[in-house]
Amino acid sequence: MSEDPALNAKREEKIKEQLLDEVFKKAEISRGVRPPNKVISKKKSYEKTFPKVGILIIIIAIIGLVFINTIPWVYARYNDTEAAFYKNFESKKDDQQVRDLFKSPYYLGLSINDFTNAPALATYGFISLIILGIAITIFGILDKIRDFSIETFTIIHFTAATAIIIPGIFIILSSTKILGAHFLLYHNMSLITTPHLKLLFFPAAFAVVVIGFVIIRLAFTIMRMDFNELEKMKETEISEKPFSSYTYGGELQ
Repeated sequence: MSEDPALNAKREEKIKEQLLDEVFKKAEISRGVRPPNKVISKKKSYEKTFPKVGILIIIIAIIGLVFINTIPWVYARYNDTEAAFYKNFESKKDDQQVRDLFKSPYYLGLSINDFTNAPALATYGFISLIILGIAITIFGILDKIRDFSIETFTIIHFTAATAIIIPGIFIILSSTKILGAHFLLYHNMSLITTPHLKLLFFPAAFAVVVIGFVIIRLAFTIMRMDFNELEKMKETEISEKPFSSYTYGGELQ
């Protein structure tokens, strides 16, 4: 008994449909539109170590606070004498000649009050970083517990990195005026007759500015990583969209 012509036609159409589907899948993979069939991890590599970023920020901020309170803000050498002044212009050996450098007519553009204001402003910046570091660490721990979506995680990660830049800039600006005094010292050296300086340096201000730049560099590195991750997610979403579709009895689209 011969087979039903309608059944044969239907079978042939189904075979054609399968062949077309396979051809389109291969074409999409070769064009990079559809990724090969494989399991894609939902977690990025640095996500598991995310709490360490917050801890690193806290450690850097604590180091900055230690520098503010232990490193001299003014170190001077003249004749055979050395003088060091710390935060709030405190000194173990109070040298009046060095103090006079920061009084009228202000050849260095600095007053004694600048060595009180700058440490205070830098301290506020480092304390802000400690608070941000704690918040970042807590969020990282919560992610381990609640397993936030990759989109939520990356957006919050990016926002936290952006927030880190603000106190970083604040820390740098707190001491740039003091570092700028080196240029005035060179310009007005001929006007400074007492004491006869051999060296005048501001170690704590230099350390604070360097730490500020390290913080900003770290923040931009984190932001770049997150931005790249967002781009990858966007490309994945596009690649997961079908390049074409063919349905039985329908038209090729």
